Amino acid sequence: MPRSHERSYGKTKGMSNMVLQCKDSGDFKPHPEGIHPAVCVDVMDLGLVETEFQGQKRMVNKVKLVFESEQKTEDGKNCTVSKNFTASLHPKAKLAEFLGKWRGRPVVPGETIDLAKLLGACCTLVISHQQNMVGKTYASIDAVSKPTKKVAASGTYDPAVARQRYEEWKARQGGRVESRVTSGEGQTTTAREDARPTTAVNAQTQGGAGVAPFPESGVKPPQSKAQAPADFDPEVGF
Repeated sequence: MPRSHERSYGKTKGMSNMVLQCKDSGDFKPHPEGIHPAVCVDVMDLGLVETEFQGQKRMVNKVKLVFESEQKTEDGKNCTVSKNFTASLHPKAKLAEFLGKWRGRPVVPGETIDLAKLLGACCTLVISHQQNMVGKTYASIDAVSKPTKKVAASGTYDPAVARQRYEEWKARQGGRVESRVTSGEGQTTTAREDARPTTAVNAQTQGGAGVAPFPESGVKPPQSKAQAPADFDPEVGF
C-alpha cells in the first residue's frame, strides 16, 4: 500500500476514536456465600437449548428455578439466586437429584411432580461464589435441603420482567448465543433464538417419572382442593 494512501487513511475523520474498551457489565453483586433459608419464587421455561456434552450437541428442554432469600441488596430488595436444569426426572438427571434432596426423599420411577408446586416452597441453600470463563463472579447453588425456616416471598421479584429480559438477551445474540456457560449439570449450554416460546415443559418419561407443566409466571396458582398424595410433605410443599 503506498505511503500516501496510508497517510490519507490515517487522517480519515473519526478514525482516532476507533479505540474500544471492554467494560464491566455493571455493579451487579452475586448472592452472598453461605447457608441461606430461601423460597422458590419462579419456575421459568427456557425452551429448547443446545447443549454440548463430551463433544456431542443436542437440543433439550431447560428450566430455571429462581429462589429468594432474606439477604438484601444495596437497594434493600431481597437477593435472588437461580439454577438451570434439564427438564427431566430421569434417575440420573440433576433435577431429580435436586428435588429429592430438597424434600428429603428421592424421586422414584413412575412419579410425576407438578413444578407449579415448587412456587412458594421453602428450602435451605448452600451457595458459593464461582467464576465463569471471562472471570465474572457468580453465585452457585451447591446444595439444597429441607427448610429449617419458613421464608415468605417479598413480592419484589417480577417474573414477567425476568422473562422479558431473557427474550431481550436472546434477541441481542442474533438468533444464536455464541458465549457459552456451564449449566448445573456440568454441560455447556448455548441458548438459541429458535427455542420454543412455550410455557410448559413436556413430560419426560425416561425412568418412568414425569415433569408436569408449569405456569408462565411466578405467581402461585390457586391450590386444588383435591386430597394431597400420601407422600406429600406439608413442611416442604411438594
